[in-house]
Amino acid sequence: MSVTNFLKKPLFSLPARQELPNLRHFFRRLWLIFGGATLLLVLSFVVFESIGSSLEEQRAATVRAVNLLGRQRTDSQVLSRLMLQAESSTLPLQTYYLGRIDLVWGLMNTCEESIHSNTLVQHATGGQLADIHKKLEQAHGSYLKTAQVMKKLYPRTDATSTLLGGMGEKLIEECDAMAASLDQASHKLIVVNTDIDEHIRLLDWLQIAVTGSITLITAWLLTRGQISTMERLIDTSLKVQELSYLQNAVLESAACGIISMNTKGLIATFNCGAEKLTGYSRQEVVGSLTPELFHDAPEMERMAAELARDTGKAVAPGFEIYVSYATFGTIREHECSYVRKDGSRVAVSLSMTGMLDDDGEVTGFLGIVTDITEKKKLEQQFLRAQRLESVGTLAGGIAHDLNNVLTPILMSIELLRLTNTNARTLSILGGIESSARRGADLVRQILTFARGVEGKRTELRAGPLIKDIQHFVQDTFPKNIHCISSLPEDLPSFLGDATQLHQILLNLCVNARDALPTGGTVAITACSTILDEAAAALQMDAKPGAYVMLSVSDTGIGIPPDVVDKIFDPFFTTKEIGKGTGLGLSTVLSITKSHGGFITVTSEPNRDTTFTICLPAVPNTGKCSAPPPAEVQPMPLGKGELILIVDDEEAIRTTTRQTLEALDYRTMVAADGVEAVAIYSQHNAEIAVVLTDMMMPIMDGPATILMLQRINPEVKIIASSGVSHLGGPAKVAEMGVRHFLPKPYSAQTVMTTLNLVLHPSDTWRETSVKSMTL
Repeated sequence: MSVTNFLKKPLFSLPARQELPNLRHFFRRLWLIFGGATLLLVLSFVVFESIGSSLEEQRAATVRAVNLLGRQRTDSQVLSRLMLQAESSTLPLQTYYLGRIDLVWGLMNTCEESIHSNTLVQHATGGQLADIHKKLEQAHGSYLKTAQVMKKLYPRTDATSTLLGGMGEKLIEECDAMAASLDQASHKLIVVNTDIDEHIRLLDWLQIAVTGSITLITAWLLTRGQISTMERLIDTSLKVQELSYLQNAVLESAACGIISMNTKGLIATFNCGAEKLTGYSRQEVVGSLTPELFHDAPEMERMAAELARDTGKAVAPGFEIYVSYATFGTIREHECSYVRKDGSRVAVSLSMTGMLDDDGEVTGFLGIVTDITEKKKLEQQFLRAQRLESVGTLAGGIAHDLNNVLTPILMSIELLRLTNTNARTLSILGGIESSARRGADLVRQILTFARGVEGKRTELRAGPLIKDIQHFVQDTFPKNIHCISSLPEDLPSFLGDATQLHQILLNLCVNARDALPTGGTVAITACSTILDEAAAALQMDAKPGAYVMLSVSDTGIGIPPDVVDKIFDPFFTTKEIGKGTGLGLSTVLSITKSHGGFITVTSEPNRDTTFTICLPAVPNTGKCSAPPPAEVQPMPLGKGELILIVDDEEAIRTTTRQTLEALDYRTMVAADGVEAVAIYSQHNAEIAVVLTDMMMPIMDGPATILMLQRINPEVKIIASSGVSHLGGPAKVAEMGVRHFLPKPYSAQTVMTTLNLVLHPSDTWRETSVKSMTL
């Protein structure tokens, strides 16, 4: 049987039209049965609920009565103990105990009034009620005798041993009698409460039985002689028609493509989702061979190879692939590519199953095709993030060694400048310093895209940032490159580091300049947008909310499609050798992610290219500030203080020692933490400051700091490291070290920091070490 005939075949036969009028009588009888059953259930519920509420109130009253008697019994025992202690105590303590006796007696009076002012038991039988009242009367008699004893003590407050003598025994006797009577009454009340609980359980079972009986009777009335009537009266043709309409509505409204075909591969069903996915209309594909229409030869060969690998049987490329899958199982979310009508490819997820008849024979195939283009883009973004993380781990590992190499170079240059005044020598030193600083910048740039950067977050506006970059571009770029900007006045603010965002826009503008070898236009624009849940799901690092969008566009040569997915990879560049490091866009991506934003790029060969930075927006508060200008500080000199230098790199130890000694400091050096602790334990009275590396063999920086602080809690320490991005400043701050030097550091940085440590009251401005590093 073909799929078309299968879909057209009615499920039931149409009943005779003359039987339809009896349907009103049938439904009238149903309403009567349901209405009567509902009324009985409601009445039974009201009756049982009323009885149950009465029993619950009686149980609650019984529990309150038991608690009240128990409290009175406890107070009577406390009263007798206080009287005995008062008799055996001296005069000062007797006054205290008499006060406590007065307090307890007041509680007993209140409790006794509550006992005799309320009906304690309502559910007890005649015999139980008589026993309870008898015990309560006995307890009340003991209470009255106790009251007579208490009247002899009060209102007098000058009690003596003569006054108290003998009262304790009489009071204990009456209190014990009262406690015994109250205890017996409480036991009787507990028995009454148990009876109430039993009645409540019986009531619950009775309610269940009545409800079940009504339900069974209703079911019996509904089924008695009605099954055959229902079979005769249901208009199956109308039902099938409604189901057919529903089926078509679901089929056409589905976002995914739904395609059915017969055993020869001829398409029988092709919904609107399939039309949008493939670009073909329903009239064009019905009757076509599916594999040859949507798959090219390489794709069919790949699918055949996968099936042969999974099943162990060779399958010819073509429609036999679907037949084989139906034989061995169902295709579940098989990823492949479809060829659209215009020749373009679209990534899809294909699920296919065979349609079977009553004999289990395959009569056709039903396929569900879903466009997974956006899913593939997210996967590519995730893989790119993983590649960045892997390279970042490598970059972070070598950063320490690179900074250790650059530190002695930079310090040696400043040391040589102190002893050489020859212009040619100073020029050579300037070139060496420039190269070393470029190396330091390269290391810092690597760490920027590898680990991200925090920086100081302040409220910023897009306008000043873009205007600064625009002025820079107009002043430095070739005259055949025009820079334009578009800045709405109602843009919201965003939190960020102004220096890092300048770096982002500058990197993008430099890339735009390189894409305009013959001139063109660079456009810097800003706008605001709000991403909902659906839009945020399309970007890997996006969250729903308001964003400020900074865009840099150029009219250059564009980016080839096969390169777009690689442009953010570190060290990837399309420029000539020597004209680019491949870290510009990697740095842009890392800084953007550290600000909680994301970046998008749109480009086509020989057309415009646009990079868009999206940063989370914040309400404008009017507190936007620009970073303060850098101040050049003179290099302070030492006054003969002794500095202990701890570093596992000999070049750093030697260069730092020579520099400090040339600037009027005395020095001692140690190659690791163990040696440093040994030296400091012998010379701690002379050593003014300890300058220690954080990553050393044998004993690292944190362990060394702890040992030095044990020897001298007031020791002054400056920590340094070539991998400050791993949280070094925060770690040493937790250990009480206030100063941290990221490597590579210069003589200016070291001398300024030493002066801050040794002379905190001087007029030297205390600047963060991070702002003084290269």
